[in-house]
Amino acid sequence: MSIEHDTIVGEVRALHEDLARWLGTPDAGDGLAAFTGQQHPDFTMVTLDGAVVPFAALAAGLAGAGNSTPGLTIDITDLDVLHRSAECAVVRFREVHHRPEGPVERLTTAVLLPDPQARNGLRWRAVHETAAAG
Repeated sequence: MSIEHDTIVGEVRALHEDLARWLGTPDAGDGLAAFTGQQHPDFTMVTLDGAVVPFAALAAGLAGAGNSTPGLTIDITDLDVLHRSAECAVVRFREVHHRPEGPVERLTTAVLLPDPQARNGLRWRAVHETAAAG
């Protein structure tokens, strides 16, 4: 049985709400733990500049970034589930980071794996970000 479409969409939106709360508010509460807790132990991310960042480096970089972008919100649009099965889901979406200096957009492709102990039953295994035109 494949991972439900609505579950995937819910997780993508929830993770980015966690990230925006951590980076964009002075009282982020458990925003960082909520964000990093959703990552698979073998998580990697390809950044906009092409660097491959493992989970430990991502978590360390975010640890000191609480409220580094006051007022940040992140909209998720153009979400397309490219593949879903019982073993994984692959999704592509547009992230629009609304910052005080103006929006920044990126296209993101992500691989999510089922994990019954994770929120929405999914963990993030890999993310690849690409700069997108506004």
